[in-house]
Amino acid sequence: MARYYQESVFAMPNCRRMCLTSNLYLGAQAVEGGGVFIVTWQAVVFLAGCTFLLTSCMPYKPTLSLERSPHTISASVAVQVLRDASPPDDKEDFAEGTVSQTGSMEGDLSALLTQAIVADFSATAVFRSIRKNEAHPDLILSGTIHRFYGQATIPSWLLIPGVGWAANALVSPAQSWQGEVDLEMTLATSAGRVLGTYRGRAAYQEIAGHDSRYWSMPLYPAHVRLNRAFTEAVGQIREQIVRDRDLLLASLQR
Repeated sequence: MARYYQESVFAMPNCRRMCLTSNLYLGAQAVEGGGVFIVTWQAVVFLAGCTFLLTSCMPYKPTLSLERSPHTISASVAVQVLRDASPPDDKEDFAEGTVSQTGSMEGDLSALLTQAIVADFSATAVFRSIRKNEAHPDLILSGTIHRFYGQATIPSWLLIPGVGWAANALVSPAQSWQGEVDLEMTLATSAGRVLGTYRGRAAYQEIAGHDSRYWSMPLYPAHVRLNRAFTEAVGQIREQIVRDRDLLLASLQR
């Protein structure tokens, strides 16, 4: 039973596996103790940690935070859902003790990234209008996701029940983050003639100290860091598009 409990730790996805693991552990203790369940202070720690995890492991949501565009391109744009060509491993935990942020999303990566780009380009006035269901667009915006992932280490006390790991939570100084965003986007006329292809990439690998929100939302800072890389990559693409504004407008007059 104890061995089964240990092997189950990394067999379940992300944070919810830890709560199920704590239940397996407590059941194993009851069996190994002759079937007599005794509530120990360790059990209290495990159950409290379970409640903490269910409330703190919020799913990742791709979000952009670009400034207003310096120029607005006078064109209506229809956006096609991005094609996901990223490796399947990008959505899986890299190793023991890590959590895949993209693996925790509540929704499809292509749909969520497309939605974020449409919302941000509309809010920052990159084009006169931009939406996924534009009836008679001047331009078509499409794209490919080459890489999009974020990985955050989780302190060992969250992964394996045990007094030593629980104590470690009080002194653990930092989280380790790594991630990469690599996107390619294309603008074409409504007839399908390609006018420009634009690419943006941002990657990071760093160790960061806990902020004040860590104890209530331990993955929140890692989500913010991945969104910063997302914003940087899309910002590069937007800069290239705006630079081509005269070319794009000239194509509409032909």
